[in-house]
Amino acid sequence: MQSIDVIYKRAITTEQPKLDESRLHYYDKQQNRYISIPKEDVSEREEQLLSHFFVRIREDGEASQFSSAEQAWWNFLMKDGECPALNADRVRFLYMKLSENDRGSFLEAAHTFFDHAFLVVWTGEKECILIEEESDYPIQKTEAQTFLDVLAGDFYITGRLFIGRFAQASASLRNLYKRETEAARKAVLLVPEQRVTTIETVIPYLFLAQSRSELSELFAEELKWFESDDDLRHTLQLLIQNHLNVSQTAKQLHLHRNSLQYRIDKFIDRTSIDVRSYEGALLVYMLCLISTQK
Repeated sequence: MQSIDVIYKRAITTEQPKLDESRLHYYDKQQNRYISIPKEDVSEREEQLLSHFFVRIREDGEASQFSSAEQAWWNFLMKDGECPALNADRVRFLYMKLSENDRGSFLEAAHTFFDHAFLVVWTGEKECILIEEESDYPIQKTEAQTFLDVLAGDFYITGRLFIGRFAQASASLRNLYKRETEAARKAVLLVPEQRVTTIETVIPYLFLAQSRSELSELFAEELKWFESDDDLRHTLQLLIQNHLNVSQTAKQLHLHRNSLQYRIDKFIDRTSIDVRSYEGALLVYMLCLISTQK
C-alpha cells in the first residue's frame, strides 16, 4: 500500500489523536501514529479499505479494538453485548493505567514479556484491561511488578496494575468488571505508593473507613507509640506481610533473629496484643494502616 499522504494529499498524521468531526480518524498500529483525512476525500469503498489496514476511531473518541475478539469483549463490557466464548471455564481482568497514550509500545512490551496469551481491551486513552483465561500458570503479582519495571525502564511508560479475581465466564462478569473497576480506582487513592494491587490490598482500607474512629479511641496509646516509633511500626507491618515468619523478616531488616524476637515479645508485653495470632496480627495491621494515613 502506498504512503497514506501520497494517496490523500490532505491527510494529517500525528502522535496523539486530534478529533475533528469533518474528518475520518484512524490509528496506524504499525507506525504507532494517528491519521485523519477529510471525509469528502474518502469514498465509501475506500473507507472500508482503510478500516482493513488501520483501526478506525469514531468521532466520539471511542477507538475500536485491534481484533474482533477484543471488540467483542468491549461490546460485552460497555454495551451490554453477549459474553464472548472462551477456551477456559474462568477468566479474570487485570486493570492497567498508563502514564502515556502509547498503545504500540505497551502492546510490544506486554506480548514480549508475558508468556501468557491474553487479550487487551482499551477502555480509555491510557487505560486498558488484560483478559486472562485461567491456566496452570496465572500471572503472579511479582511478575506484574517486574513487567512495570521493564515498561518504565525500556519504554518510559509508568503504570499501575490492579489484578482482579478469576470468575466464571458468564453475563455476571459485567457486574464483576464494574465492581473491580471501582476497587481499582480506590486503590489509586488509598495506596498510591503500590503499583500492583489486588482486592485484598483495598479491603482493609474499606473496613477502616467504617471503623477508624472507634479503633482510634480504643487503641489511642498504641497509635501514639507507632507514631513516635516508625521503626517499630515498619517492623510489625513487615512481619505480618511475611506471614509472621520471624526468620524472613529478620533477614530483610538485617537483624539477628533473637533481636527481632525480643522486639516482638516486648510489644506483646506492653500492649497485651499477641501479634503472633491471626486475630492479633489483623488488629496490629489495621493500627499500622491508621498510623500511616495520618
